[in-house]
Amino acid sequence: MSNNITRKYPRCIATISAGFEKGDFLVREEKGQRVYFDFFEEAFNYIAAKGYSRMPKAEEGEWMDLMESVHASVKGGMKYNTGRLLMVLHKPLIPQRGEEYDRAYGEEPEMGEGGMIPMP
Repeated sequence: MSNNITRKYPRCIATISAGFEKGDFLVREEKGQRVYFDFFEEAFNYIAAKGYSRMPKAEEGEWMDLMESVHASVKGGMKYNTGRLLMVLHKPLIPQRGEEYDRAYGEEPEMGEGGMIPMP
């Protein structure tokens, strides 16, 4: 595995999988939320509207291999149907202001008037 999985910025990942009774496609996203859809386009549009985008092919392949390995490591198999993983998406994790922000990120950079924080 290369260093593609580790980045200089934190981020969230989401997945789209297939093969479930409640709906043909399942989106798993942050905080363990699961949403079922009957059509792939609905699943993709739902997660894209939340700011997620598809990972580059090589990096997505690494995440798929990692998840397959993790699921295979569970003694006796996974308790729930994991489905067939179709796509891994990601978005930058943008910290919110407040006490936790200040502890993790220190002081906010001086941007001046009309300045913007550069995105990775």
